[in-house]
This record gives sequence, C-alpha cells and structure tokens, in this order.
Amino acid sequence: MNNINELVSKNNMSNLRILKIKSIPEIDGIIVLKTNSLDSEFFIEILDFDNNKIKQFLLDKKISDIRDFHSIDLEYLYLNGSYNGDFDCHLKIDSNNGEIIFHKKFDTETHSLNYKYILKNYIFREDLVLLNLENFEEYNLYDFISDNFDDEYNFTYLYFSEGRYEIFTFPYNNIIGFEIFDKDGDEPRCTYIILKIENNKNIQIKFVGKIEDAGYDYILSPDSNEIAYKSTLYNKPNNILIRDLAIDNFQNAEVHIKDESLKIVYFNREKIIFKNNNMLEIFERKSNKLLNSIKIENDSLFLIKNDTLFYVNNNKLNAHQI
Repeated sequence: MNNINELVSKNNMSNLRILKIKSIPEIDGIIVLKTNSLDSEFFIEILDFDNNKIKQFLLDKKISDIRDFHSIDLEYLYLNGSYNGDFDCHLKIDSNNGEIIFHKKFDTETHSLNYKYILKNYIFREDLVLLNLENFEEYNLYDFISDNFDDEYNFTYLYFSEGRYEIFTFPYNNIIGFEIFDKDGDEPRCTYIILKIENNKNIQIKFVGKIEDAGYDYILSPDSNEIAYKSTLYNKPNNILIRDLAIDNFQNAEVHIKDESLKIVYFNREKIIFKNNNMLEIFERKSNKLLNSIKIENDSLFLIKNDTLFYVNNNKLNAHQI
C-alpha cells in the first residue's frame, strides 16, 4: 500500500475537481479524469503503482461534456463526449500526450437502433453492429447471432419486440450478455446468453442457460465465472442472487436476502461488497459476517482493484485495503 498511498497523496495536491476514476486492467494502476472548472479544461492523470509515478496531460480544448472514458490498452484511451461542437462523439486518445488519434460520430437519427453499450475494446449497438475501438471499423454481427442462436432464439423477432430482452455488459472483460424472456414458451422462460468478444472474427459463447428468473444490476466476478444480480422473481427486490456460470450449477442460486436499498458492487469467492446509501459494507461470503464498513459520500465515485478500494470524498482520492 505504500506506493498507492504516496501516489494518492500526490494526486490530491492539485485543486482540480475529480470527475471520474477508472481502472487500468493491464497494470496496477488507475486513471483519474479532472477538470479546472474555471477554464473548462480537462486533465487525465494516470497513477502507475507498479512504477510509482503519475503522468498528467491536458485534453484538447475542443473536447467538452465528457460522459465516459476508459483505458483501451496501455497506449490508448477511449473517450465519449462532445468534440468541436458535435455531441456524442467517440474518440481514441494517445495516453502519452493526449493527442486525438481518431474520432467518430454515429448516425443517431433512429435512436432505438443506435443505443450503445461501451466495452473495453468495442462498442456494441442494438442493431447488432460492433465498432472496434482499435481501428474504428464496424462489423455486423447479425450472421454470427443468426448462425448460433436463431434456430432456438429468434433474435430478429425479439429485437423488434419491445421489452422481450435485456442487454447487460461487463466492460473490462469485453463481455456482453442477453437476458431473453419468452412469455409464450415453456418454462423456464428466461434464457441467458453471455458472449466474450476477443475480436470481430473470434466471439466466444461463454454461457447459454435457462432459468425461471429475470434480474437487473448485473455484475460479474473478477474471474468471470459467476454472475450476481437483483432478482425480479416473485417481485422480491431484497433478493440478491449469485449464480455459477457452469451449466450444472446455474439453476442453483446462492441467495443473499438484504435490505432493498442495498446494491451489490463487487464480489469474489471470499467477499461481497454492498453499497448502502453512504456506506460500503464488506461481508465474508461463506459466513455472511460483516467484516468492515467504510463511510463514503452517497454519490461518491469508487472502484475496487486488487483488493484496494479507491473512492472520492470531498474531492479527494482515498485508498483503503479491503
């Protein structure tokens, strides 16, 4: 923790306002997006705990209204925001100097067909188009979907039937999931399809399974072997379920009954972390014993990386080992 605490302390020396914090999966490090509200300037600070250093650069002044950003890899960042007056642009930025390598704007005339799900290396659109953030080329996934699933799950029909399926993502893993509800079919009526996108020609079908249960607030375990969510079965919003993404174990959920306001934000084989308003509560998974409670601001930015919780209180970055 010494390197982490040292860099966090250095990061807090500026008077810039923290807008977002994100993980860098390839290394032990995080990225912080800051702004100088007086001058409407945006800064990226990369905290590299492996090498005990901070790198900062100023973003192009044509960039504004930043909605999202993350690390594509060690060389490039993705950013979604306004650019030179155009709203909802997708930009690839050199993480060494802030240079804009590429920017693109989707045609958004038909909003329902262009709703976007941002992964680490790709953007997935509901019209089954995949945008590669490496070269900004678009690939139509309709043939893949049709070849693998249309015999049993008619995606074309489901796509144009509002409310028949949900999409959820696990961005840093390049994983996208579909929860399909078939009101006219036999039980179980909910089908789960989870895909991992290695590249446009290599899409792995990680899981296909059926249960009589739908949900929301999906998250994936760090090893991508388990899924957790809030259940909508029998309208019990205090049920939080964890399911093993192995077909033999998928039916048998691990149930945690919590206050309706609690939301699961992280879990692995040993621990589960819930957010309860302005508290993060850390439980031992096997015994359900409360291990620790950490007070944060109700709308605080936070992330968990390598058993360290990073969070923002009073515009200061904090680190806490969990």
